[in-house]
Amino acid sequence: FNSEVDSLKMALPKSQDHWSKKDVLMLLECMENNLPSNDNHMSQTTQSHLDWGQIAFKNFSGEMCKLKWLEISHKLNKSCALKELVLEAKKHVKNPNRNKQGKKHPDFPKKPLTAYIRFFKEQRPQYTQMYPGLRNQELTKILSKKYRELPEQTNDGSGTELWMDKLGHAQLH
Repeated sequence: FNSEVDSLKMALPKSQDHWSKKDVLMLLECMENNLPSNDNHMSQTTQSHLDWGQIAFKNFSGEMCKLKWLEISHKLNKSCALKELVLEAKKHVKNPNRNKQGKKHPDFPKKPLTAYIRFFKEQRPQYTQMYPGLRNQELTKILSKKYRELPEQTNDGSGTELWMDKLGHAQLH
């Protein structure tokens, strides 16, 4: 696959390598219109039988269209029919950020810990020393009970809000 893409890239002029979102959607539309009606084969098989000359449009030759399709399809699941693959590619082009929800930049600040987690992290070592024979599950039950017993807010600033304020995060409301 990579050698085919590399050889096609070398054959293409650099100035014609720019594809807009509209052009990519047009390519996918042309591919969809040129697919055989009984496309039950794997995408690789059908792709090899496509007439890329019929798919060519605007200033994009059949070879350029084939290269762009290889770039697009490289990121997709190839274990389905080409028609399904083209539809998946259309969705991806129309909404490119849909698949990137889980990926965040490593320098972005992390979400602040909840008051419960902060309480648990700070109190656990103390309770582990107080009850050395307890299993984690039992220790968690004790800490959860202690946390629930905390008042929401007391006059001296202790309670659940104290645990949110400790690291400078917004108070609970």
